Amino acid sequence: MERRAHIRYEFDKELEYSLDPGGSKKNFKGTAINISDLGLGLYVFHPLDVGQGITLEGGIDLRGAVKWCHELGENIYRVGLHFGI
Repeated sequence: MERRAHIRYEFDKELEYSLDPGGSKKNFKGTAINISDLGLGLYVFHPLDVGQGITLEGGIDLRGAVKWCHELGENIYRVGLHFGI
């Protein structure tokens, strides 16, 4: 049974992101895996803090906040972003 309020759609796309507040303007790479009206699933290569703001770039220019971050293995994390911050 699906408990999510919004349907997720497959969205396999490599993208870049920066962390907010955007002091250093350093870009990081990640891979989007799914998207919904209010969020995005993402694989990244270092842990992110819950509540951390992120600006996505690369054809999907959006801002979001980290809702959760789970370690999947050495230096790979799955992150849930919530849009609308």
